[in-house]
Amino acid sequence: MRLKGGDVSIFSNVLDELQVLVANKIPYEIIPGVTASLGAAAYAGIPLTARGYATSVRFLTYYKSDIVTDKHWQDLAQTNDTLVFYMSSGTLKNVVDKLIQFGVHKDVHVAVAEQATTCYQRIHECNIYDYKTKLEGKKFASPSLVIIGKVVALHQQFKWLKNSEHDQQYFVSVGEGIQDINELNKPIKHVI
Repeated sequence: MRLKGGDVSIFSNVLDELQVLVANKIPYEIIPGVTASLGAAAYAGIPLTARGYATSVRFLTYYKSDIVTDKHWQDLAQTNDTLVFYMSSGTLKNVVDKLIQFGVHKDVHVAVAEQATTCYQRIHECNIYDYKTKLEGKKFASPSLVIIGKVVALHQQFKWLKNSEHDQQYFVSVGEGIQDINELNKPIKHVI
């Protein structure tokens, strides 16, 4: 059994795994999940689509700078679609710079959802043209998801969950966080 957070069909290795399973005639079942972008947006009070704002959503990743062409950046900058970037908080400055370079609309906002849907969730939001003064250089806790579009401005009106006051990491990498196997048996308590 393999357990994956979110949905197995969005930015995962499901294709590689399916190919191995089929090649080796291993039976399998896929149980769909809720992808991070849907959970993060809902917990942030950001509708990914909304009449008059965006009629579609694009799921993207930009974890390294050579995977998106300038022609594609131009298309992204001119769209009214909501853009959701997975695994891209570390390259967010480049994302914003490229969108601005290609003339992104003045009413587009950017949000970074840190540790979304957990008790340590924090949403950082601003107009994309204010990014340099409000968010540039900030180190975001992992996992973080980036949402860009006109709908992001709705966060201020519809946020229903306060940002966490705790500066802690909810998700700990295996091997980093558990030094003693007995710690696995201790109850976990989170204070919101």
